[in-house]
Amino acid sequence: MENPARVPPTGEQARSGPAPHRLLIPIDATDASRRGLPYALELARQKAQVEVCLLYVVAPVRDWEVLRFRTEQEIHQHFQSRAESFLEEASAPLKAAGIPCRVCFREQEPVFGILDLAEQLDCTAIVLPRPDWLDFHGSSQVRRLRQAQRPIPVILVDADGSVEQ
Repeated sequence: MENPARVPPTGEQARSGPAPHRLLIPIDATDASRRGLPYALELARQKAQVEVCLLYVVAPVRDWEVLRFRTEQEIHQHFQSRAESFLEEASAPLKAAGIPCRVCFREQEPVFGILDLAEQLDCTAIVLPRPDWLDFHGSSQVRRLRQAQRPIPVILVDADGSVEQ
């Protein structure tokens, strides 16, 4: 897979200047999910035009044992509050670097939530942490995103934000 940061412009894009890199970076409670931030910052340092959307996505709670004690609205408010905190923290270095950044929260099956938002926002790439060999859940999600029949490339980044080779 080619690195979108190194793909030369063609057609209309070549005449009007480089198109912005519009990156979707899913964020969660883990430090690993923030690996896409140094990648975006490095693109901006290379004088690339970068826009970022940070997404906090959670699967809807359908477990009757949970719903027995909390309403769907209470659960939604809980996740939305967590999302605001995580997204605010993650967006701070991007905003400090002058990178346009929007934040989104979705209650949806994560893989479809990521893919749908990337399409809606016309993202040029989805940036995910390269799964560690022990990260069975993450690698499954990465595999499902890569296997999806969508035209948006998935870029895997290492702990330092460098693109997986």
